[in-house]
Amino acid sequence: MNTNEVLSGVSTGIISAIIFNPIDKAIYISTTKNLSFFNKEVWSRFYAGTLNTIATRLITTGLYFSFLDSLSSKYTPLQTAVATSLVCNSLTSPIQLVKFHSWYNNVSLKDSISLIFKKHGIRGFGIGFVPIVLRDICFNYSYISFRKKDEHLYNLGVITASLIAVSPLNLIKNKKYGSNEPLKSIFSNFKFRQLGISQAVLRSSASFYFSQFLYDQSKSFISKNFS
Repeated sequence: MNTNEVLSGVSTGIISAIIFNPIDKAIYISTTKNLSFFNKEVWSRFYAGTLNTIATRLITTGLYFSFLDSLSSKYTPLQTAVATSLVCNSLTSPIQLVKFHSWYNNVSLKDSISLIFKKHGIRGFGIGFVPIVLRDICFNYSYISFRKKDEHLYNLGVITASLIAVSPLNLIKNKKYGSNEPLKSIFSNFKFRQLGISQAVLRSSASFYFSQFLYDQSKSFISKNFS
């Protein structure tokens, strides 16, 4: 991982976090609470958690695409997917947990940290780690295995299909982050709309594609002008 890759990842993380945070919050509240996407509650305080999102994106995007660049040329798709997913989520899962818990319970980030610690202790900050790692391993393996260089429309199709495939794991992660709901309860109360196949997958596809495109362009720009 070189400086060019890290700087490209950092700039991509900041820009994409600011652009996509409001829609992220709206989709999360809509799917986890089974509310209409246009419900007033879904769009309240829509920039809450932006700093957490930026911090998460700085780590994940700063590492993610540069990890894919460096690891995929040396290791198998499965090895790259596992390594990338474990490293990125080990650093960001507690940050995401606090943000999503704050959104779900409509409390401040500080109150979320306090509530999680009071109820679960330090182990509480590991809630949701297993489903998000499993989700990302499956997604990353699919993306790495089937993507094609400079075939942007094809790659967008791969991203969308992969996101649909992992949407059940994403729902479990969201429910765990919000209220640590037991698996049995998640399954028994499941409604198909909670997978967010339309809004969430469309948003995630656009966000991931945009991030990949922005990362590539940033890397090219930095390489040409500052190397």
